[in-house]
Amino acid sequence: MMWEPRTPTERAMALAAITGLKLTYGPTLLLASSRRPWARYLAVAAMGECVLDKLGVLPSRSRLPLLIPRALAGAWVAREAMRAQGAAGSWTAPMGAAVAAGTAVLAPTLRAASQELLAIPDPLLGLVEDWVALRLGARAADVPMDRLAAMARQALEEVQQEAVGAMQSARGLPQS
Repeated sequence: MMWEPRTPTERAMALAAITGLKLTYGPTLLLASSRRPWARYLAVAAMGECVLDKLGVLPSRSRLPLLIPRALAGAWVAREAMRAQGAAGSWTAPMGAAVAAGTAVLAPTLRAASQELLAIPDPLLGLVEDWVALRLGARAADVPMDRLAAMARQALEEVQQEAVGAMQSARGLPQS
């Protein structure tokens, strides 16, 4: 059984930690919890980040160029999560930044150790990491997994329609 964040602080810090794992997961889940319509566009970015990570295109999240945006996003997610639950504190943003940065630095070390000790292929460990991040984040944001899946499908369909429309427009074809 997976740990379930219950207090506003636990929820905020869980979302910050998830942001340290995947930059777009925390903001996406936070916005999905408030049912903001443009959260689905962040869901497309989260899927893109996941794919690019699996392809090895992105540099290590523990390197400074990716650590700074994770810390900033962790600060924002923690502050907004606490505000949404009516419990804000001056410590929330700095603690969210520290948690996100700490997770971003620690996770690759744990992943490498797991790969070496357990002989599990790195792509499989990455998928497990993504699954844990989504499950924990969905619980912290109180967003059912089926709603996340529906939001992702809708976002992909919209992006596909917009891409087809842009291609037709560029070719001078009437848009459908």
